[in-house]
Amino acid sequence: MFPNNLCPFSVPFMLERAKALSHHIHLEVVSPVGFFPIVKDRLPELHGSIDGLSMHHPRYLTLPSLLWSLRWYPYLLAFRSHWKNLQFKCEMLHVEWIYPDAYAAVKLAKPKGVKTVGVVHGNEAIEYFGPARHRKKYMEAFDRLDHIIVVSDDLKHKLINEYSVDSGKISVILNGVNVEKFPLTDKDYARSKLGISGKAPVGVCVARLSEEKNLDILIKVAATLKNEAPLIYIVGDGPLRKKLQTLINDLGMQTKIKLVGVVPHDDVALWLNAANFFYLPSRREGCPVVVHEALACGVPVIATAVGAIPDLVKNDRYGLLCEPDNVTAFADIMKRAVSMNWDRNAISAYGRQFTWDKMAMETVKLYDSLIKRA
Repeated sequence: MFPNNLCPFSVPFMLERAKALSHHIHLEVVSPVGFFPIVKDRLPELHGSIDGLSMHHPRYLTLPSLLWSLRWYPYLLAFRSHWKNLQFKCEMLHVEWIYPDAYAAVKLAKPKGVKTVGVVHGNEAIEYFGPARHRKKYMEAFDRLDHIIVVSDDLKHKLINEYSVDSGKISVILNGVNVEKFPLTDKDYARSKLGISGKAPVGVCVARLSEEKNLDILIKVAATLKNEAPLIYIVGDGPLRKKLQTLINDLGMQTKIKLVGVVPHDDVALWLNAANFFYLPSRREGCPVVVHEALACGVPVIATAVGAIPDLVKNDRYGLLCEPDNVTAFADIMKRAVSMNWDRNAISAYGRQFTWDKMAMETVKLYDSLIKRA
């Protein structure tokens, strides 16, 4: 879950998080890379840098699903080998995934007296619908971590109620936005750069084309609204691309809905500034960074009330929300959004409060409190 020389644009928000933290602390990024001997995949360089960050990619043996409960062990061996070569004293181990990452890392850090913080980004990070022993691994990791950061109140409640984590051990720290990359710019200028002509309302969705994003609902809603629906551009790629394109064709919505595909992260701001509305009909979320980005660009968010989205879209000055998996409810808020007067400047001013630097300062304050507690 971090960019490298082979995938420089992978998970861009993780790079933004790390860069913000590096402005306040000495930070080394360790992003282990799995491999399997008979699979001849190219692997990233062992050491490198990106945007001034020092990066390390130790290798670990990837075990098959049948050995899921043992996946932490080769991860631990690789990390232990890397640890021996550290050129500085590590005071805090910040881990961005719970299993196998945090589960393994805690086993190494605890005997060395190093404090540990784990981050839960969304339901995918902790939901496994397999045997009970899977959930037990997460519960063990949560128990051994010194502290846990979650990116929404929804996730905090989930950890307390479903994983029996002490509420005092959890901090909610929202994601952020790089306000320099996501400025409020002229809508007509953005549309001209993208080749979007005319003055018709435009809706943009930036999302992975996958099951949890519920993009079929967005397409079905647009089909029910017919001429009332804005032009909709869906930016992103994923396993459901062919299925979604087939749905668009079957509903006769080819002229109203376009699958744009992947665009460079720097171009996402153009798409958002070209839009009248940002759509996200997800079934589940953590703290979607693209919502931060849309708000920073002054775009009202028309979405489902999942994850951290209600924490961000606090009232109808910034967007409209409904429950997930409900075509009728999403159609209602889409129609209502078209009839409302939105203040782009006010939305942007609000959205630009949620900076990556604010996230970093809250996180480093947490580090300090944990280290002093030693």
